[in-house]
Amino acid sequence: MKIVQYIIFAAALFIISACTSSKIDTFKIKSYGHYKKMIHMKKTKGVVNLQKVIPANNGYAIGAIQKGLGEITIVNSEIWLDYGEDGLGNSSNSIPADEKAVLLATSQVKAWKTTKLHNAFLKEQLFQTILIKAKQHGIDINVPFPFILEGNFNMLLLHVINGQNTEFKGHGGKVKLFKQAKEERKNQEATVIGFYSADNQGVYTHPGESWHLHAVIKDENIGAHVDGISTNKNVNLKLPLMEN
Repeated sequence: MKIVQYIIFAAALFIISACTSSKIDTFKIKSYGHYKKMIHMKKTKGVVNLQKVIPANNGYAIGAIQKGLGEITIVNSEIWLDYGEDGLGNSSNSIPADEKAVLLATSQVKAWKTTKLHNAFLKEQLFQTILIKAKQHGIDINVPFPFILEGNFNMLLLHVINGQNTEFKGHGGKVKLFKQAKEERKNQEATVIGFYSADNQGVYTHPGESWHLHAVIKDENIGAHVDGISTNKNVNLKLPLMEN
């Protein structure tokens, strides 16, 4: 009888422990379009209406506007559509009814856990640190997840696409599919929204890469793609808050 009671007690402890220690992800990344197909097959038409897929609350997204006419950046359902016709900035902060994305990754995150990164990091160091912090936080790093960086950045290399390049001859050439307006910023205050794709490369990231980042510079109304990044000290890293 005592053995049976012990087994029942041990099983109960196991169930309680599993329930309290397991964490449920509070986010799910959805993607539209396909980067490789866009580049290799010059598929630049819009694939999804932005108004239909951007959550009205707690929405986060990055991508490219149809026909490569600009960049899409959504932070907490605030909108930056940076068309790049006159360089970076002058973003539209609302979505036209007929606007579409050729490439888009979205997520809905109700709450974030903030961790201060006390050290300054170069890009690869930063990415490794994000993965370490995500794993410590209970996020499965074999699955895509969104994140946010807020603070002062030692360097941000930014671009905004602004239409198809007629001189584009194909993937691997010197000429990009889309024209770009570029800027490098030093010691820049910004909010960076990023999506880590894990092994799902070449869909909403460049082939062979697992990271897609955009930066918002609010006082200049900029929402741009991040090509290069390094941080100063004390940047805040935000990861989706996991529920027990």
